[in-house]
Amino acid sequence: MIQSLFILSPTGEVIIERHFRGVVTPRSVCETFWEMASESVNHHGGISAATSLLGSQHYDTVPPVIDVETDQGDIVYIISVLRDGLSYLAVCPGEISPLAVLELLGKIYGIFVEYFGVADEAALKENFSTVYQLIEEMIDYGSPLTTEPNALKAMIRPPTV
Repeated sequence: MIQSLFILSPTGEVIIERHFRGVVTPRSVCETFWEMASESVNHHGGISAATSLLGSQHYDTVPPVIDVETDQGDIVYIISVLRDGLSYLAVCPGEISPLAVLELLGKIYGIFVEYFGVADEAALKENFSTVYQLIEEMIDYGSPLTTEPNALKAMIRPPTV
């Protein structure tokens, strides 16, 4: 299902990178995505829903599914969501159900909010180890595994003050 997972900061820096299925996706796919995101009026502000800008509606213009050619000449699909200024990217090697991947990316964001209170760049960097443990438990060999908050909390203790 998912070959790689990237989480990008509001400036395009890769915060989290996790590869599945024994294939390492080059970071050049993130650069291709970021070039498209840089053209969007709302993307850098972290706004993913409709917003009022000078009295009119503007939307994030980055499509949720993008096909990109890698350095090796392979075609991969980048499925992305924007939450709290962070771009969650799932790189998939073939055509799959994009709604399933979008739902998984939304669940990942929701779990981060459940654990850290907010899922912004600072929270993910402060809890780097916990973030990787959560991703490891939530995705197994590229497929969703455990996404229920109570089950994850039984396996991985939330950070405390």
